[in-house]
Amino acid sequence: MLLSLLKDVHSVDTCFVFTSDQTYPMVGLWAHRTILSRHKVFEELILKATKELKTTNEPQGTKPSTPKMDNGADSMPSTSSSSSSAKEEVSGMPLLLTIQVDKFSLATMCSILHFIYAGEVKLSIFPSQFAISKAESTLVLYDTQGKTRQSVRWDPLSTDSAWKLKDVTWQELGLAAEFYGLGELATICEKEIAGILSKSNAIDILFNVGCHSEKVKKKTVDYIAEHMGALFVGECNPFESFRDHPACLDMVIEVLRVKATKKA
Repeated sequence: MLLSLLKDVHSVDTCFVFTSDQTYPMVGLWAHRTILSRHKVFEELILKATKELKTTNEPQGTKPSTPKMDNGADSMPSTSSSSSSAKEEVSGMPLLLTIQVDKFSLATMCSILHFIYAGEVKLSIFPSQFAISKAESTLVLYDTQGKTRQSVRWDPLSTDSAWKLKDVTWQELGLAAEFYGLGELATICEKEIAGILSKSNAIDILFNVGCHSEKVKKKTVDYIAEHMGALFVGECNPFESFRDHPACLDMVIEVLRVKATKKA
C-alpha cells in the first residue's frame, strides 16, 4: 500500500530538491510528510521547513495556476489530511514543503524513500516508480526560501525515457542512512560494505564511509592491517590520494596500531 503512494502525484506534499546533483539540478522528488515524519531526522527537517515557511510574508489570497501534468492529472498534488501540520495552509493554498538535499544524489534519495515506504533495499532505481517533477516556469510555489516562480511538470520517466539513474552503491546508501538516522538501513549497509571490501576499494571506503561509521571504520582498518603487504607494493602509497584528508594521519596510526596488535 505505502509503495504505491511513492508515485501518487495527487497526495504528495513534500519536495526534495537537489543542490549537489549536477545531473538533475532542476528535479523535484516528492513524498508524504506523514510518512517521513515517523523518522526523527525527517520530522525535524519537516518542522524546520514548516516554521520557516510560516514566517514568510506571502500576499493573501494568492493561488497558483494549474500546471499541466504529463500523466494526465489535472491538479497539483494535494496535502495529506492525517496530520495537523499537513492541514496548515499558507495564503489559502495547501502547505507544500521544499527540503534541500545537498549531500546526496537523486538516485540515493529514491533508494532512501523506497526503504522508508516498502522496508526493502533497492539499489537499481526506476524513476517511473516515484513522483518526480521537472521545473519549467510560471507557477508560484512556496518554499523555505520564500516565493519562487516555477511551474511543475510531472514526468513519469518511463523505461524509454532519456533520463537514466545509475545504480546506488552500498557506500552511498550507507552514508545517507546514517545521515537521516535510519538505523536499520545503516546496519544493513554496514554488513554489505564489509562483504565487498577488497584491496582496490578498502582505502576509499575507509575515508569516505569509515569517517562516518565506526563499525565500517573498524572492519576496514582490520582488513587493511591484514593485507598491508599487498597494499604497500614497492614504493606504492595507498594513502597518497587522501594525504590532505584531515583524518589521514589518524587513520594511518590506527592501521599501524592494529597491525602491531596482530603481531604481538
